[in-house]
Amino acid sequence: GGASGVSYEHVLSAIEGGYRFIDTAQSHSWGYKEEDVGRAVQDAGKRFQDDARDYVFVQTKLHPQDLGYRSTQRAIHTSMERLQVSSLDSLLIHKPRCWGDICSREPEGTWHDSWTALEEAVDMGLVRSIGICDVDEQILDDLLKKRIKPSIIQNWFDPFHQDRRLRERLRKHNEEDPDNRILYQAYSTLGTQWYHHKGLTENPVINDKLLQTIASKYGVGVPQVVIQWATRSGVMVLPASRSASHQESNLDSFSFNLTEEEMGFIDGLEGNQPRPKAKDPDEVKITMENAHTGAMHVYWVPDGSTDESD
Repeated sequence: GGASGVSYEHVLSAIEGGYRFIDTAQSHSWGYKEEDVGRAVQDAGKRFQDDARDYVFVQTKLHPQDLGYRSTQRAIHTSMERLQVSSLDSLLIHKPRCWGDICSREPEGTWHDSWTALEEAVDMGLVRSIGICDVDEQILDDLLKKRIKPSIIQNWFDPFHQDRRLRERLRKHNEEDPDNRILYQAYSTLGTQWYHHKGLTENPVINDKLLQTIASKYGVGVPQVVIQWATRSGVMVLPASRSASHQESNLDSFSFNLTEEEMGFIDGLEGNQPRPKAKDPDEVKITMENAHTGAMHVYWVPDGSTDESD
């Protein structure tokens, strides 16, 4: 995954470490850098090698403020320029709509208008596969009526948020229409959604006791356990990391085998929505500026305390 400030050197180390699928997006404000991905892929010298196993598949995403027919056409060419390619492997609509302050301008149209532009881009050979993120059942109903069906749907998925209804619908669709199979991709599989957007102060997936116990049994990290569980559940994961060692360990998530019982234990975490930790009455955070050159001693006296020794 290419979010969270992942830049040129991180993408390059991932490719050199064995990764062959890079997920990025147009939005700089969300930590994505298409330009860095394009430069890293070119510098790695992999894209144009004859051996298909060394081909680096790059997926990018359309910012929701560019929803609309003409604006999507312009955005496609912008991404191709940034990625230094003549066609895009995969292009997803990043969000089906604007809300809050995620867009700096009103979009020209809807995701339906953008989809028409994406279909035409496929016809012209500018894009090989298309898809959309944050799909609910109504959007899926609409997608299945389109002339060109999505190749990829990318939704939030982790042990506590398993998106079961949509995944089951996709499973049935793929059985009934194998010529138009839809891949389910996951973002935030390692729990980042909870503390970036849900108000938690720590990552509940990485800190879950059950997952830690399973990881300890195999001598691996929680991310490796979750990646194996998700992949065996039919989900493509996109772990993002700026650490070469974490990239290596994430890629090495199949050197052990979770038992069916352990798979079931993790399945059972669905719906157990993590709660914020209770506030510690003895915990305090303070930010200060010391303009003096000497040391400054700070003492905290709890409310109601009369003991001067505190």
